[in-house]
Amino acid sequence: MDHQLKVFVTVAEKKNFSRAAEVLNLTQPAISQHIHALEEYYRARLFDRSNKKVELTQAGAILYAYAQKILTLHQEAERAVTDLIELVTGKIVVGASMTIGEYVLPRLLGAYARKYPEVELAMTIGNTAIVFEQTLEGTIDIGLVEGPVEHAHLQVEPFLTDEMVLIVPPDHFLASKPVATAEDLSRCTIILREEGSGTRLAAENALRQLNTRPARILQLGSTQAIKEAVEAGLGISFLSRWAIRKELALGTVKPVRLKDTTITREFKIIRNQTRFQSRASDEFINFITRDKVIASLRNGF
Repeated sequence: MDHQLKVFVTVAEKKNFSRAAEVLNLTQPAISQHIHALEEYYRARLFDRSNKKVELTQAGAILYAYAQKILTLHQEAERAVTDLIELVTGKIVVGASMTIGEYVLPRLLGAYARKYPEVELAMTIGNTAIVFEQTLEGTIDIGLVEGPVEHAHLQVEPFLTDEMVLIVPPDHFLASKPVATAEDLSRCTIILREEGSGTRLAAENALRQLNTRPARILQLGSTQAIKEAVEAGLGISFLSRWAIRKELALGTVKPVRLKDTTITREFKIIRNQTRFQSRASDEFINFITRDKVIASLRNGF
């Protein structure tokens, strides 16, 4: 019955059988069977169906309110029993924006998995806007983002300071200069990430802070693509220091200091306060915010 209620709540929130099937990793016929079984059990139609979406009936709205309470109580009971036997178990899904997901989170998950081997871990990667939506929808338990986020349902907590570094090809005219000025940047092609990216927003803020406009802007959809474009001489870019550690060590790109300017930002943890939080999720956040773990991360574990 709990599983059927979870299916019912997901359909009610997504207002679409196929989207609910994607979220729950079930087939659409399986979703329909669960809803049909509930309607037979309660002897009431729970949804008004149309080609585009489904809406709760009056009976469905009543069941939805109770189903949320039942599922939350079930999760709280599981956590209470787990806490009693002092085990951290279950599954957590962590969503991360691109820089964090590609260069920071894998190391954090690896260290966490060694400490809590009974926890099943899953990771998704998207830009800040996507992780923000996934957190609100409840398709992920924890979000780690680079860009600014704000919502009444979100709990936001900084956990790691990042520095944005101006990188250029080794043979670029800025590579030999001690510092770059706003006038220097106005002569350059700047490569940016797509809209909705925290890295893009940080780069735009840097240009705004320097009060300069580049000669040309190129847009690419990933940090890796930008690094390769810089190496190929297509332009220069602002990227996270976390993302360029290997390239700096190999000398394939060169960092350039900005005159009288340092660009920093905070990586943030976001959680939906209206959703149940498992002990595994709480322990993950406690783990990644410890000073010792942050220090180990900076040193490459």
